[in-house]
Amino acid sequence: MKAVTTRTSLVSTPQRKIMLAVLLVDTIAAGAFYPLTFLYVRLSTDLPVTRIGLILTCGGVIALLLNPLAGSIADRWGAQRTIVAANACCGVGYLGLVDIHGWPQLVVAVAFITLSQRLYWVGWPVFVAEQAAEGETLDRWFAVVNAFKSGALGLGAALAAVALSVGDVGTLRAILLAAVVASFLSAVVFARLRMTPSPPSGKDGADEGSGGGTGQGSGAGQGSGGAAEASAAGTGWLAVLRDRPYTAMTAAHTALTFAWLLPSVALPVYLVDTLSLPPWVPSVAFAMNTVLPVLFQTTVSRMLMPLRRTRAVLVGAGFFVLAFALFAGAHDAPLTFALLCTAAGMVLFSLGEMAAGPAAQALSMDAAPVPLRGRYSSVFQMSWTVSNVAGPAVVGALLGWNGLVLWLVLGLLIGAGGLGFVACEKRFPARVLRPEPNGSNR
Repeated sequence: MKAVTTRTSLVSTPQRKIMLAVLLVDTIAAGAFYPLTFLYVRLSTDLPVTRIGLILTCGGVIALLLNPLAGSIADRWGAQRTIVAANACCGVGYLGLVDIHGWPQLVVAVAFITLSQRLYWVGWPVFVAEQAAEGETLDRWFAVVNAFKSGALGLGAALAAVALSVGDVGTLRAILLAAVVASFLSAVVFARLRMTPSPPSGKDGADEGSGGGTGQGSGAGQGSGGAAEASAAGTGWLAVLRDRPYTAMTAAHTALTFAWLLPSVALPVYLVDTLSLPPWVPSVAFAMNTVLPVLFQTTVSRMLMPLRRTRAVLVGAGFFVLAFALFAGAHDAPLTFALLCTAAGMVLFSLGEMAAGPAAQALSMDAAPVPLRGRYSSVFQMSWTVSNVAGPAVVGALLGWNGLVLWLVLGLLIGAGGLGFVACEKRFPARVLRPEPNGSNR
């Protein structure tokens, strides 16, 4: 029997307000310095560009290998402690960049930063899933968190732009020191937060034994209550690997994540190098991409609530594909038309992010057994690592071949990812597919 859905404020307690404030400060600092890491290391050391690039690229490979470790830590320590560890590791890594003496120190610093990223991105979805109280949906939580992060990244990018306009090492080091302080401060504040995880929702016996849930065939991934939890915790990674619906969904999400390469990797090179547009155009496009979610993320998520989460992801994929079509339409077009296509394309792309992002994140958490949320989150987050590692090479090769081919390949890849989510939906129970307020199925 469904309970009456109540609409509670996500900042209804002092602890939640502090949590979101810490998220805001931490993300602003990361957004300000992280994009400047390569430039800072190049200006502050005598290391050749090739060696710096190799070390930073190896960080992406290390991230891929550290994902399982991050998942195990989240399950063993809990999500809150995992985020504390992530911020502490980030502070240590950034501190190691303040005064670099040779490449071994840089390798160690990058290793700490990489580990912090894995812990952070694995721990946050689990933490959000734990905090959804009676009457709240994970989709709404992820929508609010994503809007906060988008605004913070935009502010950080603005600070980065100011730093680039100055261009000296002292300014970059000042931003780095601010990021060090923000990381350690976030770790301390988060460690002192007293936030009790909410009971899991919608996971009664009828759902767990209905078939079509996660973990089919393993007997471990289908429950979060009683014996099912003990079984899931005992089998650990084996339960995750045997969970075919979840791994198939993760594969679909891996294809979808290539869309998120657009603002920072694909679009700047395409607009300036391929289309010969003014250098300020990518900056304006990125600004649009950070402002629109702040203004409309919660509205878009609320409008998509009646849909299954898999269908909301498909809607997002559709927006992505339409955006790619507009970017392709700017090819060899007059300046005014190219600018209009770019602006309209960024609006559609941002709508795609707002539609697909929270729905996919919420689905990934509701489909995971509670004792193994950390491991499941690490598998799901690996999709981002794959696209971050392979994406720049793919984009570079396609742009070097033909600008239009880039949008064709990305459109096919993202379309396949959206359809892949829909193909998985028959293997998940109804409570996983639809945004349900916590406690609605109790």
